[in-house]
Amino acid sequence: MEEQPRDPRFVPIEGSLNFRDFGGYQTRDGGVVKKGKLFRCGSLSFIPDHAYDDFAKLDIGVICDLRRDDEVDMGPTPSIHPFLCRVHIPIEPGSSIQLRESFKNPDLNHEDRIEFMLEITREIARDHIHAYERLFAELLNVQNGFLLHCSAGKDRTGFGVAMILSALGVSEEDIFSDYLLTNTASELLSVMKPSFKKNYGNTVDEESLKVTSGVKQEYLKAALDQVNQEHGSAEGYLDVIGVDSQARAELKARLVSY
Repeated sequence: MEEQPRDPRFVPIEGSLNFRDFGGYQTRDGGVVKKGKLFRCGSLSFIPDHAYDDFAKLDIGVICDLRRDDEVDMGPTPSIHPFLCRVHIPIEPGSSIQLRESFKNPDLNHEDRIEFMLEITREIARDHIHAYERLFAELLNVQNGFLLHCSAGKDRTGFGVAMILSALGVSEEDIFSDYLLTNTASELLSVMKPSFKKNYGNTVDEESLKVTSGVKQEYLKAALDQVNQEHGSAEGYLDVIGVDSQARAELKARLVSY
């Protein structure tokens, strides 16, 4: 079967995972988020030396790495230019540990894993406010490109992107649309499948692999519902993490074209 062309938001850097430009979306006040300024992805550790120049051309001024310490140890970011602007902001949802443990139990299936994923995204929104406060501080201070990433670029990264797009005034419909593009990043399943096989043998069913290597709209909705429950709105959450109306105006002035 012929492979379908990728969405143009994907950035074609060899060895990258789920690497996308999340500019180009319209804002509610008639602007458009600039392209070439905001990027999201999974681990950078698979990018070969000869592709470093392609990464450098993106002119990224800060890389916010949201992975746990052990994830960094297993897949370190290259420690030379153009990756030296990396800032480590580790996020470790406790429920993700429970998800990993669940793969050892052959009695659990993909529906159980969906419940784990829902709890992970709720926890990301609920319990890691200080991490996203640091992330936004980096975004507010950088003048050139900004990249946030975790291992797959979908859960911790997905929530961060949703809050950035919310701060810029992008509609919830487009925020979900951007989030769901992860499901077209087929390399995620290709990378995760051998690792699951090595760690858990044949106890993981194919559907469980799909629901954990991809995303569902209800995952992000669970996080946004948590935000609304605790803070009243995305704007309320942003206020708590130091991104008040003035800060949002500064971000729009730099990142939105009118």
